Amino acid sequence: FKMLIFDFETAYIGSANLTGAGIGMKSSNRRNFEAGILTDEAPLIDAACEQFDSVWRGEHCTRCGRRQYCTDPIK
Repeated sequence: FKMLIFDFETAYIGSANLTGAGIGMKSSNRRNFEAGILTDEAPLIDAACEQFDSVWRGEHCTRCGRRQYCTDPIK
């Protein structure tokens, strides 16, 4: 997931990679098709923050199918 959260008041949540190609700046003939939202809705921002925090805390590590690639697995 890609998210930008500004002061816990505004958030962009979307699929675009934050590169020139991802945001349509590479050229007019080479564009990605992406979707995203910009919001100031507090419940949505809170949910986005919680999703990020749960990944950061490692809550998904025990179910991850790629643990062998993790340099610092959470047990």
